[in-house]
Amino acid sequence: MSGEGADRPGRRHDLWDEDTPAASSGGAATTRTRGGRHGSDRRGWPWWVILLAILLVLLLCLGGSFLAFGGDDDDEASSCGEDPILVAAAPEISDALDTALQEVEKKQDCADFEVSSTDSAQAAKSINEGRAPDVWVPSSSTWIDALDEDKTKGTWVPGHSIATSPVTLAVGSEAKDAPSEVSSWGTLLREQGTLRMANPDGDTASRLAFHASRIGEPDQIGLETGKRLIFLSRFAAPSVEKLLADYEGDPRSTDPFPASEQQVAEWNRKHEKAPPLHAVVPEKGTLSLDYPWITNPELEGELGDAVDSARTELGSLEVRQALTKAGFRTSDGKEGPTIDGQEADGFEELEPLSRSERVDAVEQWDTLRTDMRMLALVDVSGSMRWDSPTPGMSRWDVTQGSLEEGLKILPDGSQVGAWVFSSERDGKKDYESIAKVARLDSRQGSQTHREEMADIVADAEELIGGDTGLYDSIWASYQKMAEDYDPDYVNSVVVFTDGENDDPTGGLSLKQLLKKLDEAYDSKKPVRVVTIGMGEADPDALQKISDETGGTSYIAETPDDIQRVFVQALLAR
Repeated sequence: MSGEGADRPGRRHDLWDEDTPAASSGGAATTRTRGGRHGSDRRGWPWWVILLAILLVLLLCLGGSFLAFGGDDDDEASSCGEDPILVAAAPEISDALDTALQEVEKKQDCADFEVSSTDSAQAAKSINEGRAPDVWVPSSSTWIDALDEDKTKGTWVPGHSIATSPVTLAVGSEAKDAPSEVSSWGTLLREQGTLRMANPDGDTASRLAFHASRIGEPDQIGLETGKRLIFLSRFAAPSVEKLLADYEGDPRSTDPFPASEQQVAEWNRKHEKAPPLHAVVPEKGTLSLDYPWITNPELEGELGDAVDSARTELGSLEVRQALTKAGFRTSDGKEGPTIDGQEADGFEELEPLSRSERVDAVEQWDTLRTDMRMLALVDVSGSMRWDSPTPGMSRWDVTQGSLEEGLKILPDGSQVGAWVFSSERDGKKDYESIAKVARLDSRQGSQTHREEMADIVADAEELIGGDTGLYDSIWASYQKMAEDYDPDYVNSVVVFTDGENDDPTGGLSLKQLLKKLDEAYDSKKPVRVVTIGMGEADPDALQKISDETGGTSYIAETPDDIQRVFVQALLAR
């Protein structure tokens, strides 16, 4: 459709050249007649001859115009432009979509589509960089979240879905203790059995499974959930293709993982001799990949009309049947594939998160999978020996327990160090370093840094004594972490204290500390101060300190409280 009719002006000259012999012959005859034996005849042509000549010229012009612009289907199609309409489609649907659009081309004069198999995350990145397709068919409407409106031209709005596929739990049919049913994605991610994930930053099924796990859940995440999410994020596979390859290599011991129903159906179809995968849909519902047809907002005119018409044609019975054969469900989710001899069942479609909730969820995952570089600033003033609200436990007992728990759940790649503070500890300073900041898996002689830190925490009670030089200690620890800032980590100071600032030598006031933190803050090298208070701690002062650095503040009184908020501090870092 972009061949001979691509050059419309040239096409017109070609048509005229084809008539040149006849036209030249007539012209020459006329000239010869007038210059020949009748050359001396000065009489004009009869009026009817002139009228007939005019009519012939008009007919030739009209006929040539018809042939050049309206008499050839290929020429009409070429008026839409020389370049094909570029469609960037998620890899799993690109072949089926290409076949469907070939059928559309047969029905639409102004339609010449070129389908590119493009990962949805990569397509979003390309659009942000100014390399946008004419049509985008990502695996989920949620990939719109990845577009930066400050960089894109126009607003990309999800259109109608051309196919769907629910997110399921892919379970090996011969795997040991493989679940045949699950309650919800929230239960799976929080507590139920073993589970693997692909990275939600690039994989749509795991992305939507993680979204689904947050639906209806409280903002505060408990200790066990925090541990599990940190573990899942650190051992996430780069893609679902990697998880499928792992299953092919070891089908008996591969843990279940999120995958779309279509991915499970397609894998089984291509691996008929291998133990099949089962697609388990959580009883309380799931989210679906929806493959929206999204038109480039800059596309207009005949090309825009062709794209709109093509989208309508994709709803035909033939196209729906082709997509179902490829393992997808129809856009309404009713017609689906057969998996391991079983027709696809109905399921409950969950109400999706809002855009802001989705963005928060992905940012939380990214934070969890980024290693922490943390300096723990621990209050060892004399009041830490006082009773806590928990009978039989001092405030130090509660703090010590939370530190020990934190050391257990932090991944090996985390860098952790510790300072203690009270008053006049190291010469005239209120603070003292008891463990340098280092990777937990690095070795210090015969011990790992994690083991060394655990021993230090176990023996730290002997350091208790003095007043609470809080503000000077926070400022000094902040400066240290800013000086040693590492862009590959989340850099933070986590403060544990049971009292208000009480420095007998004077030191900084709250107003002075806040001013220093404000002046020192660098958005390109952020160091967040997270404060955890108990006992007589001043919650307003701690909140202001955390707010000044983009950190968070918590008040805790019991072992459960302080362990929970410590995990919250890790999640909010």
